[in-house]
Amino acid sequence: MEMFQTAQGGDSLPLAGHPLFHSADLDEARDAVAQVYCDHHLDVMGKHGFAARHNRLPGSALSINVMTYSAKTMIAPGALERFYLFQLPIRGHASISNGDARYVIGGGSSGVLNPDADTCMIWSEDCVQVMLQIEKRALMETARAELGLPSGTPLRFSGANDMRGAEGRSFLGLLHYVMAEAERGGVVLGGDTLLGKQLERTLMVGLLQTQAHGLPAACGERGPMPRSVRRAEGFMRENLRSPIMIEDIARAAGTSTRALQSAFRDRHGRSPMAFLREMRLERAWEELSNPSRHTSVTEVATDLGFFHLGRFAEQYRKKFGCTPVETLRAALD
Repeated sequence: MEMFQTAQGGDSLPLAGHPLFHSADLDEARDAVAQVYCDHHLDVMGKHGFAARHNRLPGSALSINVMTYSAKTMIAPGALERFYLFQLPIRGHASISNGDARYVIGGGSSGVLNPDADTCMIWSEDCVQVMLQIEKRALMETARAELGLPSGTPLRFSGANDMRGAEGRSFLGLLHYVMAEAERGGVVLGGDTLLGKQLERTLMVGLLQTQAHGLPAACGERGPMPRSVRRAEGFMRENLRSPIMIEDIARAAGTSTRALQSAFRDRHGRSPMAFLREMRLERAWEELSNPSRHTSVTEVATDLGFFHLGRFAEQYRKKFGCTPVETLRAALD
């Protein structure tokens, strides 16, 4: 976003005075990133030559990072385990898969990776991201103190978040201030200073205020999954491109339509057909994020049973925070 770019000028990255590494070697870049994050797969998808640059400002419970890959790149770390990762592209876009969540960030939107979910990302060519790496323990403690998160309850973030509103701009303004002070030599993170600790705590509170999260629904994902629901989900997954109805799903699950409706509302808080629509939207995201040169939004949508393209685009935007065309364009860049 503008506040991070205009302060630096040219092609230099924010936090230029705090370089971690700069390499055109894929293996060297992977090893350097793994040392501060976690082990991961790193693969070049585009035709552009590979180069990676990473600047890093470490603190006590979090670090501020600026990173770019010159080529379109796939990063697959699996589960992060020890930390949450806030990501804000200030140039380019990234397609994110984090557990069941699928979304695209960029153009003013951000997202947070949950540490307990398998993760795979595709960064567009020359994507530049500002990232906050926050210790899981520290953010959970802040959520308990500030939001009343019950002890033992997981904190999970979901989807893309528009950072162009008042709260988003305030949070990013504080983040930019800390980075700008570091560039002027006034490093305020890390150490045992009261100011450093308070700034880290304020950044974590700002993240909690601007990123979508919530406690799991009381009926959501507790207890073993009923056999009928498990069979129904398997049948749906195998027939995403088929014109199936609720009666077909109930028959495959070995139950009545009324019992299946009740089981899905108890388990997922929605009807089987609404759940099927979500599965089809996620499949659309996967196909648009990993296209061939022949892929089109219309073909993907109609192949998955979305024949009203305007309604499909709106449902897609509501779920992923961007339009299908934006996902495809970012994947093809």
